[in-house]
Amino acid sequence: MKIGLLSDTHNHERETRKALALLRKQGVQHLVHCGDAGEAVVDLLAAAFLEHGLRSHVAIGNCDRLQAQDMPFAPAPAGVERAEAPEFVLAGKRCIVLHGDDASRLDQASSSGEFDYVFTGHTHARADMRIGKTRILNPGSPVRPRSGPPTVAVLDLATDTASWLEV
Repeated sequence: MKIGLLSDTHNHERETRKALALLRKQGVQHLVHCGDAGEAVVDLLAAAFLEHGLRSHVAIGNCDRLQAQDMPFAPAPAGVERAEAPEFVLAGKRCIVLHGDDASRLDQASSSGEFDYVFTGHTHARADMRIGKTRILNPGSPVRPRSGPPTVAVLDLATDTASWLEV
């Protein structure tokens, strides 16, 4: 199973459409957004579910909150699970999505040994590292990269192979 990874789209629809088309061409079967999506982008993810059957897990990022009380914008539409730290199992692999703005929460999830994969964003820079059995992946940003070109990532769960694609 291939997972398409996005992060830090900040409600930029044009770039997100381009990123989603690129991920679909790679044959992804599931989408993960690592936060700072924006409501228009969540709507695009819902459309990907309706049009292509691509379910999504979306972390709520620091720019996805209404107020300091960490209240999310709105309920997630069909095909999209949105939470502070959605956890799920795909192809027998335990995954969690965290935006990454809470460093202690990210460190705890990464070092707990509970997860096969931790997907994160916030830095706008692609990353790939391991702590024990846990692989931590950051797809970068297709909109506002901080180092290198705008990117998304594809993870093949069957082979544990990750690749970054320029958007």
